[in-house]
Amino acid sequence: MTHRSTKQAWPLIPFLALLAGCSSSLGPMSWETGYRATGVAQAGNDASLRQSIAPIACRTQTGETGIVTLPPGCANDLNLQFMVERPRDLVHGREMGPARAEPVANAAQERLANRERANSRRQKLEGEASSSTNYATTSDM
Repeated sequence: MTHRSTKQAWPLIPFLALLAGCSSSLGPMSWETGYRATGVAQAGNDASLRQSIAPIACRTQTGETGIVTLPPGCANDLNLQFMVERPRDLVHGREMGPARAEPVANAAQERLANRERANSRRQKLEGEASSSTNYATTSDM
């Protein structure tokens, strides 16, 4: 390789580095919710089951000592479960509604309209003030 061909190759190095950064081995995202619906037997009645939602991260097996430790993320998922408005949303989400930007857009439009009104009022008052300076004042006498 000659010295000249090395100089020509240098501009390609950043491009090749950027191109290499585009490849990803992550694959498609999993949209699993992280919660599962389970049946829980009601107290005193083994025949009836009640649906309950449990975080998948909290699935653990009892160790040899009989102590159950919480895996990472389990406490966060439990806190979210108690804070959510509708627990069934953790298993199947809701459809998104329309954007709530209309009140913001109306407020911005009103603000702009008030600014235009204020500017026209200011110009009118300035015009009246400049026309009133043509009259004699007490200091002129």
